Parts: sequence; C-alpha cells; structure tokens
Amino acid sequence: MKKLFVSVPMKYRTEEEIKASIQKMKKIAEIYEGEELELIDSYIEDNPPQNNNQAIWYLGESLKKLSEADVFIGIRESYDWNGCCIEMGTANKYGIKAYAIPAMYVIDDYNALLNRLHPVCCDRENTI
Repeated sequence: MKKLFVSVPMKYRTEEEIKASIQKMKKIAEIYEGEELELIDSYIEDNPPQNNNQAIWYLGESLKKLSEADVFIGIRESYDWNGCCIEMGTANKYGIKAYAIPAMYVIDDYNALLNRLHPVCCDRENTI
C-alpha cells in the first residue's frame, strides 16, 4: 500500500481542526490515486528541546516523516505557510508524487485564518 504524507497549516489552528483537514485531504488523495492510502501521521505531539527555533525543529521532524512517503498532498496556498511551502518543495525536488488543492476545500473559514496570519494586509478596513 502506498504511503501518504499530508501537509496542512497548523499555526492558529487547534489539534481537532488540523486532524479534520488531514482526513479530508486523505480522502481527496485517495480519489486522485484511485486506491486506499496508508496515512503517515504528520501531526507531531512531541515538545522541542529548549533554546532552539521550535518551528524549525517541528519542520525537521516533519521532513523525516515525509521521507517515507510515496504520495504527498498539500494546499495550493502553501506560500503563506513556511512549513507547508518547504514540505511541498521537498516533495517536488525529491520526486514524490504531489498534489496541491485549494485550502478552502479542506480548511473551514480559511479567510479568517488568513486574517490572523496577515492582520494588516487582510484587514479590509485598513486598505485604501
């Protein structure tokens, strides 16, 4: 059975929201592939060591898991999310079959999430 790695935004999201998106993306990947896929659990619950860049530590753990994948699925808007962008780039550079889908298909209220990520540029009251 092929192994699937799912890349989803995690910043400003609850564990429940993240895991729901992962399940939606798994179903989409299985439709694309035409078969059931084994999900690589990309949700990292470990705590990073003290005195380091936590985001990079989590990304490193994620890339270890990506190394096991036959298939990758992420969001099209990965450029807004450092980890997602690096994971997608890695999958593409290293020949892992990759799919990118619009975030709004798998993330409830994606616009509200973007407003939290980019409060100035997405705040319509502050635009000219």
